[in-house]
Amino acid sequence: MAHKDPAQFVSYRKSSEPTPPNLSGNMSDKNGHAVPGSSWKNNYVPAYANGDKLGKRSLEPVEVAPEIEPEEHDRGQWGSKWEFVFSCVGLSVGIGNVWRFPYLAYENGGGAFLIPYIIILVLVGKPMYLMETAIGQYSQLGPMSMWSMAPIMKGVGAAMVVVSLIVAIYYNVIMAYTLFFTFASFQGGSAPWSDCHESFADDNCFVRNVTFPACKFLESRNITNFTEGVDCHNKTELAAEQYFKHFVLRLGDGLDTPGDIGGMNWQLTLCLLLSWIIVFFCLMKGVKSSGKVVYVTATAPYVFLIAILAYGCTLPGAIDGIKFFFIPEWEKLKDITVWQKAAEQMFFSLSVSWGGLIMFGSYNKFNNKVHIDSMVISSLDFVTSIIASVAIFSIMGSMAQSAGVKVDEVVKSGQGLAFIAFPEAIGGVPGWQLWSILFFVMLYTLGLDSEFALLETVTTAIYDSFPSTRNWKALVTLVASSSCFLLGLPCVSQSGPYVLHLMDTFGGLCVMLIAVFELIGIMWIYGVKRFSDNIQFMINYRPSMYFLVCWVLVAPLMLAAIFAYAMYEYEAPKYGDYVYPEWAVGVGWALAGVSIVQIPVWGVGALLYHTCKGEPGQAFRPLPSWGPGDKEARRRLLAVQQQLLRRDQLHGRDNPALEMERV
Repeated sequence: MAHKDPAQFVSYRKSSEPTPPNLSGNMSDKNGHAVPGSSWKNNYVPAYANGDKLGKRSLEPVEVAPEIEPEEHDRGQWGSKWEFVFSCVGLSVGIGNVWRFPYLAYENGGGAFLIPYIIILVLVGKPMYLMETAIGQYSQLGPMSMWSMAPIMKGVGAAMVVVSLIVAIYYNVIMAYTLFFTFASFQGGSAPWSDCHESFADDNCFVRNVTFPACKFLESRNITNFTEGVDCHNKTELAAEQYFKHFVLRLGDGLDTPGDIGGMNWQLTLCLLLSWIIVFFCLMKGVKSSGKVVYVTATAPYVFLIAILAYGCTLPGAIDGIKFFFIPEWEKLKDITVWQKAAEQMFFSLSVSWGGLIMFGSYNKFNNKVHIDSMVISSLDFVTSIIASVAIFSIMGSMAQSAGVKVDEVVKSGQGLAFIAFPEAIGGVPGWQLWSILFFVMLYTLGLDSEFALLETVTTAIYDSFPSTRNWKALVTLVASSSCFLLGLPCVSQSGPYVLHLMDTFGGLCVMLIAVFELIGIMWIYGVKRFSDNIQFMINYRPSMYFLVCWVLVAPLMLAAIFAYAMYEYEAPKYGDYVYPEWAVGVGWALAGVSIVQIPVWGVGALLYHTCKGEPGQAFRPLPSWGPGDKEARRRLLAVQQQLLRRDQLHGRDNPALEMERV
């Protein structure tokens, strides 16, 4: 609910209190003389706006001398509000909704996974989504530079950049899978994954056939008068599953020998190279180019996804899969792993605490109604996950009926669940080539938006730290894309899926801890009241009690409790039935440590820096440079502060500062 008088929610100074600093970082006493240092309260940038009232007088802008500003480089901005909305939709509604959400639901009890996911989405996801987009829009800075609001927490921004880089590396590998299937669809005859071809199939491969079903299927129908091998078979892996494992991935035996990742899968390597080339050309001009691309990439996928959903629901046995997804096994809710995975998926799906939302918000117009956008987009993300999951589980139900097994036994789980279920469904459709091409192009465009945000989070941190590099955006993007391609090569080796799963597991684990420190930094060190005032000054909207309670207490405590208990109940990760060796788990922890260690390192560095300057408290206070990123908003705020300075010089009954302060 918007309030017409933002001044009612700002703490006003009494005449005896120090005056707030202006935005250039200079402070004055009552006589206009500069004074050194600042207190916590002095560095507070209040949410004064035109028309606010102090006592009986309104705070009108006054003429102020223009500040001498350093030369600024064009940071770039969205061409329109819709570019921001579609970019956020593309970031939050990505390939993770079709790829990661269903396989985590499959691994963690279907409906039992859905319940904690909804709870965490409401109490953590939605409030943090608004927090990140709003802080980016207010400061117009990336995830690292924005921490001038609380210098000791700058390591949180650095951790976001590192984890975004890690995810960008393996995320594009998933996109390379979609390109592989797209190219495989350009062939005549039946789909290559619809038959057990000698090039990839073994003796355990079978094709769904009503005239020669699985023996378990007959047993599930209480049919016992059959002859094994004549009336039925005991094979357990569908052709689509073996095609993905043996032909697409060329999956090796594991990571048992340190440093041995097997041979390179050159077909996937070329697909990965093509994907990085596409990303580079879309991002070479920053948001000015990516903002145009998302008009198509964020909207077209819904048409194909709904079409697949409609087809999947018509398959025999589809209802069994849908029931598995929606009806929970209540005992599973006692398993902390289910809650941990639900929290990780919330971060992965909404892209909270990755830095991408802050970065996207920073390219917004200052007065954009970001609170409305954040609620709509976060809700759309959840709806998309449900649509994709129902589509997949309807197909899984049909596959389970054909194999005569339970839904949770139909395939060995893993990141490839979507690359087994969807091809299996599409392969039997007349004109499968067209449907397959459209579907996998859709899947690629879903991932493309998220990849944009992940890589732009890294490059934006570079641009904000070194503004002169904005003149060389194409070169910076080329170096970043090339580096990520080279670092992603182990993921397209024969052991690549094991490497990818390891990166995904520990990447999701550390982002939960990053979120806790992010909430502490913004809501406890900077202050929830300051933050709320900033939002109100920006868009004339005061966050409700729901947001305040979630930001300050519920979200950080819930995430900290889930993380702590998950560590207490920790078990080594698995890929299907494969258990990772100790050295591989150690590499995973080291990967997570590279991100997490940024928080204490930068924090100690900031504390030492300000201690050496004789101002250790400044590490916990906003720097003088902190404030609205928009020039006009800074001018308005500076004008209000100058008005307050003049009123401090009034005397007697005409001095409104002598009146009772309103809070």
